[in-house]
Amino acid sequence: MKDIAKKANTMYLLEKYNMKATKKFGQNFLIDLNVIQKIVACTPIDQQTCVIEIGPGIGALTEQLSYQAGHVVSYEIDTRLKAVLEESLNECLNVEIIFQDFLTVDLKQIVHHYKQHYSKVCIVANLPYYITSDILEHIITSQADVDSIHVMVQKEVALKLTDASYHSPLTFMIESIGQASLDMTISKNVFSPAPRVDSAILSIMMEKTYNPLLTQILKQAFTQKRKTIYNNLKGLFLENTEKILNECDIDLKTRPEQLSVEDYIKLTHYL
Repeated sequence: MKDIAKKANTMYLLEKYNMKATKKFGQNFLIDLNVIQKIVACTPIDQQTCVIEIGPGIGALTEQLSYQAGHVVSYEIDTRLKAVLEESLNECLNVEIIFQDFLTVDLKQIVHHYKQHYSKVCIVANLPYYITSDILEHIITSQADVDSIHVMVQKEVALKLTDASYHSPLTFMIESIGQASLDMTISKNVFSPAPRVDSAILSIMMEKTYNPLLTQILKQAFTQKRKTIYNNLKGLFLENTEKILNECDIDLKTRPEQLSVEDYIKLTHYL
């Protein structure tokens, strides 16, 4: 089917297969072709790119990605969509649909496989709001050789993740491997059903390989955000905590969100 994202085509598919968006999977279907084309234009994909898509839904974004990319592999958790996708994407011969929870995918191995055939691997997705952080963390900590990430998230989340003054374990993870930007905002009115809030495209250009020790440090450092970095890290470094913080030039009374990503990277050397 051509132009799946046109409202009439989306409604035809949903009605034909008696499909309804499921809250369990955070489903909201995009019904504006122009918006989807703008999303694709935000990405650097070309015929030498393999796109890994998370949650194709009924294939509206997948279709447009297939026109620009060399190959698209889409991971979908909702097996109810199998018949819909077989019809909607029957003309997109460079699309591969895999019914699997993306959080269980060995992303490093998958990306390595596709890098044998394509010069770039990009991740593109309209992410369910409730699982945004889990998916971004899964991608980053996998150490997969991904070139860039382009995901639709809640506008508020995109603003926080691109705000240099906002600090959380996830922002530090992102900062340690690349640069994040908010590329465009998307009205809640171009979805069916309409979510309660507007969305935005968050892009992350991957520049470095993630240090897995950083996860351990960050999880411990933010155990209790209101406590000092000294109190939180005592559970990890025990009696050596004060000595280690002094060697890293970190004030013992500092709170976890007041440190820099460089500070946390220094701390990984003591694990």
